[in-house]
Amino acid sequence: MIGSNTISHGSGSGTNLSGMFGIAALVVIVGVVGGWLTLRGGSVETNLNLPAATAALDTRTISVSSGDSQSLVEMAELAFAAGQIVTPEFDSALGYYAAALDQDPNNEDALDGIDRVISYLMSQAETAIFQNDWDAARNHANVVLNVRPDSERAQDILARSNRFERVQALTEEALAQFSAGQLVAPEGDNAAETYREILEIDPQNQAATQGLNTVVQRLIANAQSSVIAGDMQQARRFIAQARDLDADAAGLDEVERSSRQALQAAEDRRNQQDLIAASEALQDDRLMPPAANNAYDLFNRVLERSPNSEAAQRGLRLVREALMDRARAYLSAGNINASREVVSDAERAGVESGLLEALRTEILHAERFADSRVGRFDRVYTMSELEVLRQVAPEYPRLAAQRRMEGWVDVEFTVTETGEVRDPQVQDSSSSIFDRAAVAALDRWLFMPVEEDGRVVPVRAQLRFSFRPQ
Repeated sequence: MIGSNTISHGSGSGTNLSGMFGIAALVVIVGVVGGWLTLRGGSVETNLNLPAATAALDTRTISVSSGDSQSLVEMAELAFAAGQIVTPEFDSALGYYAAALDQDPNNEDALDGIDRVISYLMSQAETAIFQNDWDAARNHANVVLNVRPDSERAQDILARSNRFERVQALTEEALAQFSAGQLVAPEGDNAAETYREILEIDPQNQAATQGLNTVVQRLIANAQSSVIAGDMQQARRFIAQARDLDADAAGLDEVERSSRQALQAAEDRRNQQDLIAASEALQDDRLMPPAANNAYDLFNRVLERSPNSEAAQRGLRLVREALMDRARAYLSAGNINASREVVSDAERAGVESGLLEALRTEILHAERFADSRVGRFDRVYTMSELEVLRQVAPEYPRLAAQRRMEGWVDVEFTVTETGEVRDPQVQDSSSSIFDRAAVAALDRWLFMPVEEDGRVVPVRAQLRFSFRPQ
């Protein structure tokens, strides 16, 4: 298989469950264990759909006949292993741990159990944020805050979820405005204002920065197309709008120079008509076939008649730039398929191969990350291909130690672009009693991020943990 970690633990004395809980309690526990062993081939999955107003646990409703705090801890461990982390309310790991602490506030096993539950919930919340599932992230964080109201990490997750959700909504809104041609108008409903709002929330947001630059470049392209059409008033208006957003934007000086040269295009009425139609198509985003009266065909028609027409040559450059801007805008918004289709159009329009190759590399990189978010990987890495920066040995399960059991667990997991472990899943094990300990330990491992083609990428890997009593 792959690399392994061997954990040793001293043996302990067995526990007479029927003596501690009574026959009725033993039947309940056996039912829980039986249900746990049938969960998806031994793996544990928990889907927390909790109401926002989850109240603090009433531990008085959780009791065990003839039991004590340690008995409650054992029931908590069984509930945890069965995936009953915080639900149902009175038969969950969190409930039993809390009940144990109600009987014995200094019970270290119960305190450790509460910490594990909170660690589990925080991990689930971070995963939900990575998957853009803001409601799930908030639900997990709220459960933690019900237990520990002063948890800064849970409060941070709530804040980040709200912020990221708002940024995502604004990004989609800006893309729709851009696609509709609402670059700087109408007031209060245009792409430039929306991108600026995103940057107020998240000043480092690359998609918004690129989006705002795309708006500026589109205004410059519109100004240039207006120059080609001989509409100087409209060209000046586009230039002023672009300068208001970025006074130092590349291309502004060039478009002003072009305004003086465009008058020469009026000499040939037929070419002028085609240039006007081409500029309108460019402004309407009718860039390439199969759109009727598209800018690409119209500019090429002029060049067929006048191969030295600077206006038509500039027009084709604008078509190429607009196609590249559109491809980048789609990529920034996460629409990988649309971006790839526009790149094909850009290749047909004659965009330089170097620019196309760079953009295709960006698309492949974005696709790799998109696939990783939904669990798609082209292969699974072995431990020999990874560099471990931090490893944590799993705790030997108490019940396994009591039975002097040995075994193994194969866990598949994702190494993120930062080297952290995400989405660990048990693939196989000798006994599910070891599953939770293996996953809990692996969650704390750290790896050297993996690079492919000079870029850091998330990868899927597999590891075997071995458990052997002394």
